[in-house]
Amino acid sequence: MVVVRKTSSFEKMLLIVGLLILLIGYMLISKTYLVEGAQLSWGFLQTIFLWLLMVIFIILLAIGEDIKEGILLQQLDEIRGLKEAVLKGKKK
Repeated sequence: MVVVRKTSSFEKMLLIVGLLILLIGYMLISKTYLVEGAQLSWGFLQTIFLWLLMVIFIILLAIGEDIKEGILLQQLDEIRGLKEAVLKGKKK
């Protein structure tokens, strides 16, 4: 059985922030590349590296949030099972 869960507001906000970082970062990097005369400089390479680190950080945040939600759902199912077992034990 496949359990479909709803996306949280944090995940929606993370998606929007991630897309903004991707788009704005790419536009700024391409503009900087054209302004410098299509030359690779040390500052330009640092900028690209930092931008990629931010993108990777956003991806890791999304993965971590998904894992956390999965663990919370499993714990909720276990607690419900324990509650039902305790209630059945009291009825006997």
